Amino acid sequence: MIKLTLGTLAVLCSLSAVALAETKSWNITEEGVSGIKSAQGEWSVSTDGDKISGTATMQLTNGNPLSYSLEGTVKDSVYTVNLEKRTDGKNGCVWTGHAPTNDQQKSHGLIGEAVCGSSKFIIRAGF
Repeated sequence: MIKLTLGTLAVLCSLSAVALAETKSWNITEEGVSGIKSAQGEWSVSTDGDKISGTATMQLTNGNPLSYSLEGTVKDSVYTVNLEKRTDGKNGCVWTGHAPTNDQQKSHGLIGEAVCGSSKFIIRAGF
């Protein structure tokens, strides 16, 4: 009876661990390719295996709010994320983020370029 109960408990624990997605807050800065900051705020990010999703709550440098949703994947430590339903009107945005490659940069985050049609900007993510 004890073996059956322990076996059942082990199965239930493993199933519930698989079903739970991890959610974290990332500090985000968006800036033009020239280095001028355009927005700052937070991503609430959920990861489940190689899938990533969440929401952005940002503030533009002019004080206006900016929000959007996130959907993407992680492969070989490279994040490919669609920035959907942006309230600033930028459409079709895809961000490719990775750890900084410069040995002089010490970071606990990601950096990468977001492309929205013909416009580009940089997103820095700190954990």
